Amino acid sequence: MNVDYECINCLLNHSSELMTKINVSSSESSDNIFDNYKRVILKTLGDVSPSNTSYNLVKTFYDSFYDAFGENDYFHTEKADLNQLFLEVYDDLLDFCFSSKDPLYSAFKLSLMGELFCHNSGNSFGELEIEIQNFFNTKTVAINDLEKFKKELENAHFLLFIHNYAGEIVFDKLFIRVLKELNPNLIVHSALKSRPVYKCATKKDADQIFLKEVSIPFDSGSKYLGTDLSFVSQSFKNIYDESDIVIAKGQSNYESLVEQNRKKSIYYSFVVKCAKIANHLDVNKEDLIFKRS
Repeated sequence: MNVDYECINCLLNHSSELMTKINVSSSESSDNIFDNYKRVILKTLGDVSPSNTSYNLVKTFYDSFYDAFGENDYFHTEKADLNQLFLEVYDDLLDFCFSSKDPLYSAFKLSLMGELFCHNSGNSFGELEIEIQNFFNTKTVAINDLEKFKKELENAHFLLFIHNYAGEIVFDKLFIRVLKELNPNLIVHSALKSRPVYKCATKKDADQIFLKEVSIPFDSGSKYLGTDLSFVSQSFKNIYDESDIVIAKGQSNYESLVEQNRKKSIYYSFVVKCAKIANHLDVNKEDLIFKRS
């Protein structure tokens, strides 16, 4: 999808989060940090035009940012903490799913809402499970193609799961676990970022939550927010081509993939973050989406 002013505003908010990390960890003087950041922004905005995609905007930014400040996992602590937090309730949530009337629906919705939990759930006074169930009971799915997914799943052998954030990945594991229970012969590959970028899940996050118990985790070759098929590994392309179904988590994957291959059966699972996407889909911000391409 092409960029507009909202994409630029979103990127600036995103960069502000990163600069908070730089200001805390860098040994550079505040003047040097300011000058480097200014060059990053000028380079990013100087190259952007309305014909660019949002993926290209983010790629330009991260190439320039890492060149200026170094390629580090700036959100390592937050990611590890979220992974551990949700891993502690994984078994209880799995019991919740299997004891519900429709285990697949319960696991699907928890996975879809995983990003919301990362931003809103806290482990105060041991009430995390209550908070999660409150979200589960009150949030509805604005666009819900789960029935189409179930139908396609009947004849599927290979599923590619493109993950989004750390923490959220625990709920993806839950969904895959239930999928495999109901479809024992289903082979699931889990695509993860090949380098740390924002709060996205990497192979390291997959190892922390033991994702290999339910799927085959691999580095996708993708190094930016979203997924552009021109910037992934050959392994990813092979698995993508061979898969019967693709699940792509997160709005950035929707924005980057939706216009690249209209023939592929891709289910986009995400929380709507901005008015641009809300208007595009005729929904509201913060709505839950599970939409087939």
